[in-house]
Amino acid sequence: MPLFRTLPKRGVFRSSAAALAMAAATNAGRAEAVPRTGAALPPKAPGETRVIAIMGGDYGHNAITPEIHIRELFSTLKNWRIIFVQSSRFFTPDILAGADLLITSRHGGPDPVDWRPEGLADSLREGQIPWTDENVNAIIRNVRDRGMAFLALHCTLSSRNRALEDFLDAEPVMHNEVQPVWVRDMNREHPITRGIGNFLVSLDEQFAAVIKSPETVTLFETTAVHDKRHAVGGWCLERGKGRIVTLLPGHGQWAYRVPEYREILWRAAHWALWRDIPPCPERKS
Repeated sequence: MPLFRTLPKRGVFRSSAAALAMAAATNAGRAEAVPRTGAALPPKAPGETRVIAIMGGDYGHNAITPEIHIRELFSTLKNWRIIFVQSSRFFTPDILAGADLLITSRHGGPDPVDWRPEGLADSLREGQIPWTDENVNAIIRNVRDRGMAFLALHCTLSSRNRALEDFLDAEPVMHNEVQPVWVRDMNREHPITRGIGNFLVSLDEQFAAVIKSPETVTLFETTAVHDKRHAVGGWCLERGKGRIVTLLPGHGQWAYRVPEYREILWRAAHWALWRDIPPCPERKS
């Protein structure tokens, strides 16, 4: 299986990246200063698998959909405690210190709304940016030195943080229109994708990537139905003591409802944790 294929429309990515950078700079200039807040987590119980997740919550990505589906998918696993960070101001190095698995699907812009603890607001206030250098460095340390598993989904690749992109071993290529996307060309040798057939996500943003190192293993590729762009869609690698899986489908409910993709997520989480992969409870015999 080829590591990656030459992707068209790189000029679209460059112009999109420039526009995003300009928008980020503009937003940073007008955003109110919001104090960074630490969140106190309860101590880990004996045998607990602690999962920290930050997903969606920006203008284009619904935060409710992935949380519902991730919780549902892993609900049968005893002693798994899944803690969602629902505002970037609570995403700090402290909460990563005891995490066994980190799941992210969040691009590099700020939270468009800084949710007030009291749940009432008479004005719109911008929130924090999740991918600060402090947070990214903490992720790198926890994966490399402690073996924290990292499942980087969808727009995580568009973090606008070069250190995180390098850690994921990929150069991001921006999506075009939201459209049907085929997930195909599964790696038949890898336990994350072995035995899973091609499937269609009825609507998705086809993020794409150019993989940088030959040691990184491609898991599958994607083809956009309307513009015919073909791209790497999933890959995995090891960093120090830890494992990383990056899966690019997942703009909304359409990906998270596909049985084949749910099984890939199930397998990816266990593989990244260096654990045996039990049969996915949702698989139909």
